[in-house]
Amino acid sequence: MPSSLLWNPASRWLATKLNGITSHVPPPPPEDGSPKRKMLLVHAHPLASSYSSALAAAVEEGARAGGHELRRISLYDQNYGVKLTASERAAYFETTRPERLASDVRRALTDLSWCDSVVFVYPTWWFNVPAALKGFFDRTFQPGSSTAGAIGAWEFPPTGCDAAGEGASSTGLRPLLTNVKRVAAVSTYGAPQHIAFLAGDNGRNCIATAIRHGAFAPDCTCLWLGLYAIDSTSGQARAPTLPSPSTLCRPRHGLSAGPGGKSQMICRHLG
Repeated sequence: MPSSLLWNPASRWLATKLNGITSHVPPPPPEDGSPKRKMLLVHAHPLASSYSSALAAAVEEGARAGGHELRRISLYDQNYGVKLTASERAAYFETTRPERLASDVRRALTDLSWCDSVVFVYPTWWFNVPAALKGFFDRTFQPGSSTAGAIGAWEFPPTGCDAAGEGASSTGLRPLLTNVKRVAAVSTYGAPQHIAFLAGDNGRNCIATAIRHGAFAPDCTCLWLGLYAIDSTSGQARAPTLPSPSTLCRPRHGLSAGPGGKSQMICRHLG
């Protein structure tokens, strides 16, 4: 069936609304002629030889080949500080003091303020994000102030407003990184999909709900690409799932079966 028969303003609106409720409903694909994206890739895995690192490399190379702008934060390679220090926590809400932000946090917030799309690539461990990625969230997604022009990821609504008013999201926070319209994640899982679902998949909930609705645009969509039961999959079986980096992010590229085909959906979603 031609996509034009399925995707129209009404169906796109409905798919976007449903995706906002749950990332288990995929977002609509980008429209023809969508502009090139400014993508931020955040990767968290300690081993350069890992399957996760290979997936991150495929996303990066494919995005560049597709003509998108891309910046990358590799938490382990860049030794990004992942411990929220006592001094950082004490100054957490002092949003009018720009010096409270460490240099690595300020650079990351600058990247987040620059991009319109964010891709997280990481392994799911114990049904959650790795400690390095959780620390990235804790230190980087700090409050800011729209009135004072202080850089940050979110702010509280004005005093006296309820959680549903004055631009607040369902989280009760007012997002400040509203330039981010799309978020995607590629995560490897040791467990099968149904076990990850029953266990709560905390990493997915954190990114698709708290981070997306707490910091990004109100209509930000989320594409989730899980590669499940990876621990019981042989290296030989995994090899065909890696997409060609040169075609990963080219618009309107045909989808193939298997996890490799899923990975190609990243840039179809991002445009």
